[in-house]
Amino acid sequence: MAGAVRAVLFDLDGTLADTPAAITEITLKVLAQYGHTPDTAAVRATVGRPLEQNLARLTGLAPEHPDVRAATAEYGRLFGAHVRSAGPGLLYPGVPAMLEQLRQEGLVLTVATSKVYAAAAAIVKLTGIDQHFAALAGDDTAARGKPHPSMALHLAEVLGLDPSECVVVGDGVPDVEMGLAAGMRVVGVSYGVSTAAELEEAGARTVVDTPAEVVPAVLADRP
Repeated sequence: MAGAVRAVLFDLDGTLADTPAAITEITLKVLAQYGHTPDTAAVRATVGRPLEQNLARLTGLAPEHPDVRAATAEYGRLFGAHVRSAGPGLLYPGVPAMLEQLRQEGLVLTVATSKVYAAAAAIVKLTGIDQHFAALAGDDTAARGKPHPSMALHLAEVLGLDPSECVVVGDGVPDVEMGLAAGMRVVGVSYGVSTAAELEEAGARTVVDTPAEVVPAVLADRP
């Protein structure tokens, strides 16, 4: 039946993985190597959006500029090392239990992230949660990234579900905008990048403060 929740589309950074601080720190470090010193708040505000676009915007250079390409590669090296070092400790407390509970409720879980697919797949594997997900989509998976609905609609199509049967869970305004544009219900989480007020203003139907609260929020409209 269309409308009965059957799948959840999770954002990754700031929703499942406690990465915003590391992303901000590594971005600042990499940009400094190329003579750019943006404000910390400006860098943190880019978390959850495509990396290459972020670096271009923060430097004022074109995405194809050699410095942006080099900075993207260096960021990938440093962030990869951070993820490998942190392992499952990269996850917010309560995330594994939350994912397991949703699966026990019969829901299909997926990841919809602004990271490229390979990076997202590596993170869920290194943090030990890859077995929970039936599908992953990255910024290079769909025709357009967040906040465009392409990624969410792609995952619904892969699962063979109507968009109304899917719930988006994310910490960023682009997650909310993507979900609403795709015709999905959205649960915002306030422990990542965006505040509860920002998520509510963007249109999130529900905003929760911990991973444990995601479960009842997702199941709220289930018959």
